Amino acid sequence: MQKHFYSLTLILMFFVCNGCSNENRPDGLPPLFPVTLTILLDDQPIDSALVILYTEDKAIANWTIGSVTDADGKAIIVTHGQFRGAPAGKFKVCVSKRELPRSSMGSDMPSIVGPQIQPTAGMPQVIEHVDPIFGKPESSPLEIEVSPQRKMMVVTLNVHKPK
Repeated sequence: MQKHFYSLTLILMFFVCNGCSNENRPDGLPPLFPVTLTILLDDQPIDSALVILYTEDKAIANWTIGSVTDADGKAIIVTHGQFRGAPAGKFKVCVSKRELPRSSMGSDMPSIVGPQIQPTAGMPQVIEHVDPIFGKPESSPLEIEVSPQRKMMVVTLNVHKPK
């Protein structure tokens, strides 16, 4: 099962970190506008947190929009894994950071676990760094609105640890 964690992490990192060029722009990709989110965990920057934007707008709901935070808590949002920015619209912002305990992994296993992975019998308990309320669009209180009138959107959002 640990191989699944490794594979999913590699796939996620490929899509999030696969450059930011506008070459090979897919058909139907809407205009994108620069968005940088700073995510704070109890008022401190959180690194390696997964940030995903969800919308109910059917015209853009099929595009994956998100990023991973750096050491300063900054997430430069990309769409479709490589195109910098987000389409105009209202979004729920979901934030998660999960890790496997170091003692349960081999030395070549990454520790970050995607938000969709749930532990099963026989697997080590996943460490939740961010309250799970922020990880689902139906429960996250975080929202932003991307507007074409803004040249650059920079927003700071605060999340908290699990209770």
